[in-house]
Amino acid sequence: MAPAADEKNDDPPHLVRPSREYALAFARQMFLRGERVDMQTLAARLGVGRTTLYRWVGDRERLIGEVLADLTRQTWQSATEQAEGEGIDRALDTIRRFMVATSGFPPLRQFAENEPTLALRVLMSDSGDVKPALQEGIEQALSANLVHPVDPEHIEIMVQLGTALEWAPVVIGEAPAIDRAVALMRSLLSDGSRRDGLSH
Repeated sequence: MAPAADEKNDDPPHLVRPSREYALAFARQMFLRGERVDMQTLAARLGVGRTTLYRWVGDRERLIGEVLADLTRQTWQSATEQAEGEGIDRALDTIRRFMVATSGFPPLRQFAENEPTLALRVLMSDSGDVKPALQEGIEQALSANLVHPVDPEHIEIMVQLGTALEWAPVVIGEAPAIDRAVALMRSLLSDGSRRDGLSH
């Protein structure tokens, strides 16, 4: 979940007119610098009122979720490009690389450790922006590498399983259980493939 090589970390120049897109871009910069993404601070730096900022981006949880969803999609792309193997091995290697990258990304790790309750809500909420980005990445990894289509319910299980085993340990000071998550996903996919074979 590292930023692109040309990511800029400068405060916005005062000549730029604030907008929703600019607020999101600056919130992303704050997050990547390891700063607390605070609505009052962000509004002050942008030179707008908090009412305007809330109208643009929603509340703090929604704002952070949108920032993380964008970083999530960026990380899936990198994991997909670096994945090795074929078939189910490549699909699971993509997922493993994604989990390793996100759990080891300092700004996200710091966020999870400093604000664990909010972090878990942002990462796991059904109504948030991050979960759909996680589902997209897993679905693409599977559809690109598996012969048989995967039950959408299995994708949902993999998202919940991966997020819980990656981040629940982190918020209590333990190492993320990535190997266990991937092993359980392999078992789920293998069981599904066997059932598909029996049904044909």
